[in-house]
Amino acid sequence: MTLDLNGAMVRLGNDVALFEEFIGFYEEDYPRLLKDLREAVKNRNGDAVHHAAHGLKGLVVSLGATDVAAAAGSLERMGRTKDFSEADAVLSKLEREIEQLNSELASFRRKEK
Repeated sequence: MTLDLNGAMVRLGNDVALFEEFIGFYEEDYPRLLKDLREAVKNRNGDAVHHAAHGLKGLVVSLGATDVAAAAGSLERMGRTKDFSEADAVLSKLEREIEQLNSELASFRRKEK
């Protein structure tokens, strides 16, 4: 499971409305950040990788998406050090984690309605 809902609720004071607001922020911003990240990894642009990965990591931390945050954090470090030896593999892992997160968020929304 990608989503640590209990951890997220603790961080957000058990405020489901606030959690749903963070879901909205995520859904609005993650496609652009992921697109930017893919392009930056492809071009081996360390600054752009660092920037996009940092933004994505910040976006998912409040949701309790620890696996997504960990993969984004790895890419963030790779961008900072400009070591791209594992970047393609980590980007693929990040994409899989995001797919799982999106599925879990959709499931969360169905349960709440």
